[in-house]
Amino acid sequence: MGRRISRAVNRKLRRYAVVTGSVVLLLVFIAIHALSPVMDAIYYNPSSHRNTQPPLDLNMAVYMELVCGDKGFASVNVRPEGYGRHSLDVQTQISGRISHHYLELNKDHLYWTDMSWNQPDLPVNAFTYSVEDRETYAGTTVEEAAGKLCGLSESMVVRAALSFKEAKDTEQLAAFMKKYSGEYLYVPFETYEDQRGTMSGFMGYRPDAAGYVRTDSYDQIRYPYLDLAQYEEEGEIGADVPTQHVTSMLAYMKDNEKFGQIFTSDVPGENVFNRQKYENALDYVQKNGANGYGVVVNAGRDELLQMLSDSDVDGIYLMDAQLKL
Repeated sequence: MGRRISRAVNRKLRRYAVVTGSVVLLLVFIAIHALSPVMDAIYYNPSSHRNTQPPLDLNMAVYMELVCGDKGFASVNVRPEGYGRHSLDVQTQISGRISHHYLELNKDHLYWTDMSWNQPDLPVNAFTYSVEDRETYAGTTVEEAAGKLCGLSESMVVRAALSFKEAKDTEQLAAFMKKYSGEYLYVPFETYEDQRGTMSGFMGYRPDAAGYVRTDSYDQIRYPYLDLAQYEEEGEIGADVPTQHVTSMLAYMKDNEKFGQIFTSDVPGENVFNRQKYENALDYVQKNGANGYGVVVNAGRDELLQMLSDSDVDGIYLMDAQLKL
């Protein structure tokens, strides 16, 4: 009798063990094969090809043009790691030199060790517009810079930030760029009232089409000239187009909360999308225009000396130089 009871208990225990083992294996299978896709669907997924989500390269191109356009964003490569994790390789390019910036996106949080990847190559006091007095200006006077440039070989190309005495609207800026040859990389523009004299960082734009064409990746009616390559007319880009380009970039970032919230915010421990920053800048530009208070330019020695002779130029911050081949 006791043996029969013992066998019955053992059979039940074996059945329980089999059931428990099966459940564990099922849970492991789900964790391996089902949990990762579910987590990728829940969190921001830059490798997704859903029509409802703008492509990451467009998002990053707009973001980086606004906050650090002088770096010359080129492209971004994404490698899915599973479970809401992605490895990113953001590539920037200036004068043919490509730099790689490696980031990790983990469950809607973007992490990086390269602290300069989304920062301009310029200090916040690189333009006279941003400082209260000349003592805090990082650049030099026109006369001092001219002396330094004259000591360079004419085969050198210099990247520099020129400051204007007064902010220029897009028509005035177009006239300046037409008058002086060079590769114009970046134009920082005013984003709020009484900005002069405040070292509050930059928002800017590239004044000509550059990089990959992304015009098929966005609504061209809602965001006209988000990519300046959309301008298909012959000749120079019209003065009104850069203003539309700037307002479209600001509106695009304002509307793109899913992408915007992957960045760290002023709220400790939380990624809170700062929509108001883009809304306020958009409102200001719509009322006042995209007024640039300087330019970042790649130019030869002689071309840069000609720019310095312009009475509207207030100072220059010399960034780097390389041999023109």
